Amino acid sequence: MLVETVFQYRTLIGKCDLGVGLEMDEIEIVQRIEEMFAAERADGRKFRRQVVEMPGIMRGDMINDRVDVIEMGPGGLVCRDAPFVAKGEIVEIVLDEGDNSYRFRARGVWLRDDGDHYRVGLAFVGMPVCLHKVQISPHTHDVVDKIANAA
Repeated sequence: MLVETVFQYRTLIGKCDLGVGLEMDEIEIVQRIEEMFAAERADGRKFRRQVVEMPGIMRGDMINDRVDVIEMGPGGLVCRDAPFVAKGEIVEIVLDEGDNSYRFRARGVWLRDDGDHYRVGLAFVGMPVCLHKVQISPHTHDVVDKIANAA
């Protein structure tokens, strides 16, 4: 549900950025979401992030790694077990929820050492994409499934 809410918010803000404008009901949705995630402290952040536990895939230049998303809000997210992401580097975060695959573009904001990997703060940029998964025939387990299970 959180991913869908953030997707809806980022899509509506993307429409504004493109100069398309919003209908009155869309403006109300944006206001409700912004009120829901209003920052509780004055640390410069516009939105607070909600603590979550969801797997994702981070893609970028020479990056295609599984990560754990541990915080998420309309402005961005925090990943752990992440690869090195330079400040300002653009990556794609893929989050699967049910029959939907959400794709968010994000810019690296901060990076902290977290054992063998990193903890990365990312700020969303641009409009996200939602792909609907459709299975035409029953899935049979193959080598790709064994590799995914081993990871």
